[in-house]
Amino acid sequence: MSTKAVSASSAERAVSGAFCELIESLRCGHGISAAVRRLEAAATGWAATGVTLRAFNAELQACLTEAIRTVVRSAALTGDAESVVEIVISATALVADVHHRIWCDGRLGEIQSLAAALLSGESPLRLSRESGIAVAESYWVVALSVPPGAAPAAEPVLRRIRIELTERYGDRVLPRLSAAGGTILVPAADAEDAPASLVSELSAAAQVPVTAAGVWATRDDIPAAARQAHELLELALVFGRTGRWHTFVDLALEYQLTRPGSSREHLAALLDPLVGHAHLDETLRLHLRGDLSRRRISQMLNIHTNTLDYRLKRIGRLTGVDPFSPDGQWYLRAALVARTALSKSIAAQQRSESAGDHSERATTPRSVVSRR
Repeated sequence: MSTKAVSASSAERAVSGAFCELIESLRCGHGISAAVRRLEAAATGWAATGVTLRAFNAELQACLTEAIRTVVRSAALTGDAESVVEIVISATALVADVHHRIWCDGRLGEIQSLAAALLSGESPLRLSRESGIAVAESYWVVALSVPPGAAPAAEPVLRRIRIELTERYGDRVLPRLSAAGGTILVPAADAEDAPASLVSELSAAAQVPVTAAGVWATRDDIPAAARQAHELLELALVFGRTGRWHTFVDLALEYQLTRPGSSREHLAALLDPLVGHAHLDETLRLHLRGDLSRRRISQMLNIHTNTLDYRLKRIGRLTGVDPFSPDGQWYLRAALVARTALSKSIAAQQRSESAGDHSERATTPRSVVSRR
């Protein structure tokens, strides 16, 4: 038997013994701090032997089950079901916390640094060697959005997402997450190997509906792919296509309409008559989602369905395009995409010019300013 196998077996026994001690402390009402520390130390030593996450999790559960059986048998608690349940719940919660701290928080800094290097175009090789995390030749670069309503509970949501990613991919997946979402690098040999089930898996784990857009890229193309993935995600969010997995194929038309050019400006100008009428703009956006009934839109706007129809007819009169016809809806949707992109482009340019103006003022001698 190899040294590693012996070490792992010994570490497993240490974890099992620590479980027994913890559950006995819980059962007797003694202080559990010392038992928790011993369990954490034993579990950390076991993790250091190189056992995989899935095996680690399965064996922890097996140890917990056996420890509970041992304590219950020795304490003759078979008739006290409520006490047994309370012990199981308390011990399982502690196991889950140990599990997360060892496998997620413990390597979070290394994983974040490696993901940051790839996303910025830097060489990840040194970080890969130091952390022992292998870097793939290609990835699906996934832009992820977490609903704004989840912000108050952002940390638990992110914790559940990280645990799910680690459970499914180990340390091969490289996430950079925040309260609003972030970017996830999922290793993939080719573009056909898309993580299409990722959204449903993460939504179930996080207990909130997440939205994602992905672009496949080789290692050197990751920075450009990340920008494109987030552009696609933003388009999906603008048009209410939430809770889904998106690729370029799904949003190709919308993406193309955001590219600079005279066509984009012409389409954007179609909605100029709606400037200053925020209620009409909001109504049009909901109407163009395509997955909402008139009744649902009216409820969301807190208006009567007749008022909704009146607003849509007014939009038709102002723009010259019928929002009730399929062709008109297609044209207005294209105009909305173009206008959104153009507005963002203008805002970015204004920020850039403002920053340049501040920089010029900061470097201009006071004597020159006074003469102006």
